[in-house]
Amino acid sequence: MRTRRLHTPAGRPVEIVVDEEIGSGAEGVVYPVADSPHVCAKIYSDFERSAELGPRLDALSRLAPVTWGGDCPEHLHVAWPRTTLRDDKGQLRGVVVPRIDGTPLLRLLDARARIGLLDEPTWRTTFTIAARVGRLFDMLHGAGIVIGDVSPTNVLVDRHGHVTLLDCDGVQFTDPATGVLHLGEKYTPEYAAPEVLDVKGLTREHDLFGLGVVICQLVMEGEHPFGGVSTAVPPSTSVEENIKQRNNRLTHPDRLVPTSGSIPAEVLPPKVRELIRQCFENGYDEPLIRPSGSTWAHALEQTSFELMGCRYNPRHAYHRSAAGCVWCARIAGGFGDHFPPPPGWVPPAGAEPPRLVPLQRVPRAGVAVGTVAMPRTAITFPAPPRPYADAPATPVPAAKKKISKARVARLVVVVAVVVLLLIFVAGLIVAAGNGSL
Repeated sequence: MRTRRLHTPAGRPVEIVVDEEIGSGAEGVVYPVADSPHVCAKIYSDFERSAELGPRLDALSRLAPVTWGGDCPEHLHVAWPRTTLRDDKGQLRGVVVPRIDGTPLLRLLDARARIGLLDEPTWRTTFTIAARVGRLFDMLHGAGIVIGDVSPTNVLVDRHGHVTLLDCDGVQFTDPATGVLHLGEKYTPEYAAPEVLDVKGLTREHDLFGLGVVICQLVMEGEHPFGGVSTAVPPSTSVEENIKQRNNRLTHPDRLVPTSGSIPAEVLPPKVRELIRQCFENGYDEPLIRPSGSTWAHALEQTSFELMGCRYNPRHAYHRSAAGCVWCARIAGGFGDHFPPPPGWVPPAGAEPPRLVPLQRVPRAGVAVGTVAMPRTAITFPAPPRPYADAPATPVPAAKKKISKARVARLVVVVAVVVLLLIFVAGLIVAAGNGSL
């Protein structure tokens, strides 16, 4: 094992295992720390740049998130910098951060990869993860921190769906000790707000635009709301250009060329669609009205309880506003199963496979004839299942005649009159017998 010794500002030695790379990026490489399995070291590649980061990193280690825990003892909300690392000459070379187990959120956007990454790879779980991302953004904004570089590659997800923010050394914040504003300098264009693409500074509202994009990708099976080729002449083909031109497939589907297999917005719960419009349509020109992280989280948590289960696949879920299982409908349309059942799962005894009504096959511009195109304004859902062939017919009991209250009253009167007559006749008989004596 080959190591490199660096030191904390307090002089404590830290042994970096340089022959076991954990990950790498544009700024540097992440290595394990010998005898410390819960932390790792991010070593910067640009030494000149790293020297300028000293005040920023020292200030970050004094902010509130350094003390944050997580949803459970094994989880942390943020991989926040703990301390800086310097060489024997005192030059800053890296930073110590918590070591987090999980996978980048980006991989969950692939249905095939998701199966092996989550304990419960269901649509309901994606709503839970999206809500947790919203809560995380809200926590950071509440601490006065702007994330800046919003991207699914910077969020780690464990098997239980808990989320952790990575690369926290680039966030934007104000040092409470000095009042110095440390600006965020990075952002990912595909998740940047239109005002940032117009060379304006990073803000909380920029984060909320990117949050909306990430949430859409989670609940729409990886589809970027601004992804695709525009119908304009000449057409735009990049996500960045589509953001600038307001070409959104959920709020303005007519502005992008339809693609075979795209998931229509109608599969989403109405409340989620409402927040999408608030974020990308109403909030496009008015950033201050974009939904906050807590607003997203509340709506997603609420609608996750409104999802219905599918009797033919325990991993299928769909909103109660839909006429049936949208994932079964996509299977019938030839798009495959986004949430295949667990290995060895057997449908309920006696249950037949659903009689799925295939989605209409229609030719479109840019779509080859014979391919299945998902309708934009209507979805065909599975037909109701037929009764089991071997199930005996259950006789319907004949309806019992109801006796009205008036009829009962009349019967009571008749009975009373008869009783009185009997008593009267009996009295006459007794009187006649006494007279004969």
